[in-house]
Amino acid sequence: MTDARPVPADEADLDALLVRAATGDCDAFVAFYDATSPRIYAILLRATGQPTVAEELLEGIYVEAWERMRGRNAPPCPGLEWMSVIAHRHASARRR
Repeated sequence: MTDARPVPADEADLDALLVRAATGDCDAFVAFYDATSPRIYAILLRATGQPTVAEELLEGIYVEAWERMRGRNAPPCPGLEWMSVIAHRHASARRR
């Protein structure tokens, strides 16, 4: 994780961070990660039942999000919802 910083509390703030990240703003993406990764990890842990697997999947999910956001001016749906969909997809693929 990164140094402690205030993180956005609402969905609009999270989406704004993703928009900034799409322009290459690494600090915005780090702030988005800091604000959302505990929730995404919880989804992964619930889906897999294995902390080690959840941790492994977490990194790949954010790498995918970073790559998919490049060149966009908005996330395809609210940012946290989008990340949740990606998390469920990764967890499902891991169970196969």
